[in-house]
Amino acid sequence: MNAPTLKQTLEVIKNHKKDGGNYLTIRKEIGEERLREFFKAIYPKFTITEIEKITGIPDSSLGYWFHKLKIPFTRHHAKTIAYSGDKDETGAVVTIGDKTYELVTIKITPELAYVIGFALGDGSISQYMVEVFNKDKALRKPLFEFLKPYGTITEQERANGLWRLRLSNGRVANLIKDQEGLRYDTLEYIFKNTELARKFIAGFWDAEGTVRAQGNYYHLYVYNSNEHLLDRITRFLEKKGIKCSKLSKEPAKGIRYLDGHRIISKKIVHRLSVSKNYAKKWIEEIGVHMFHAKKSNIVKQMIQMNYGGN
Repeated sequence: MNAPTLKQTLEVIKNHKKDGGNYLTIRKEIGEERLREFFKAIYPKFTITEIEKITGIPDSSLGYWFHKLKIPFTRHHAKTIAYSGDKDETGAVVTIGDKTYELVTIKITPELAYVIGFALGDGSISQYMVEVFNKDKALRKPLFEFLKPYGTITEQERANGLWRLRLSNGRVANLIKDQEGLRYDTLEYIFKNTELARKFIAGFWDAEGTVRAQGNYYHLYVYNSNEHLLDRITRFLEKKGIKCSKLSKEPAKGIRYLDGHRIISKKIVHRLSVSKNYAKKWIEEIGVHMFHAKKSNIVKQMIQMNYGGN
């Protein structure tokens, strides 16, 4: 007689769980060795959360089952590795040593591209969370709507008007940054698509940039310490016929204080500047996609006066 397959063993477990069966009744039906072989075949290839979904055995009970079957039990979650793509997909679960990785693809929409650009300016990315913050009230609503499809959003606002939106989503967080820092593969994916690149730069400019009027002249700057990121933006703008200049500034010497907090600058800050002759083209490519109230209002003024050429 052939040995029962994993699928057959799983069916027995699921049927017993439906009828209220526990470890003892299922072990009696299947046999301890067969039950042990079943779990060793699927763990740690699948995470505890995934095994709960597969078998119907609660996460809280699996530790007890593994203990009885003498299977080493590690309560862990699969680490997500997210990749950019044109549709959402869940790929393979890969185990290397004692670590499990879940490979997923996330569709990069124009809205998500904007969020990524903004978060790299006025944001914070950790392993399981993406935060964006600002004081501009006009920015809050579009950012909330852009984040909403990806999970639960926690909202906070301080007395000084600084608001914060916190998205709990490890997949999106990993798409932006991992333990090595900025995900340059995600950046390259975005910049291969004109629409995504425009939205990304608009989000970044809303967070890190300047659109300022000084008499009849308008300043178009964006600042950051990541030279690679600014160079990638420069290449895109120049491809669209917008010439830029870059200025690098050494950190100020000495100790400064901001809101009572001690600030010691260590990074070189780079400034990307767009001159008047290319302002009209910059407006067409980037400015019209911005949401910051003051900056977008100045962009509208520039449009009305046909600033930067015909």
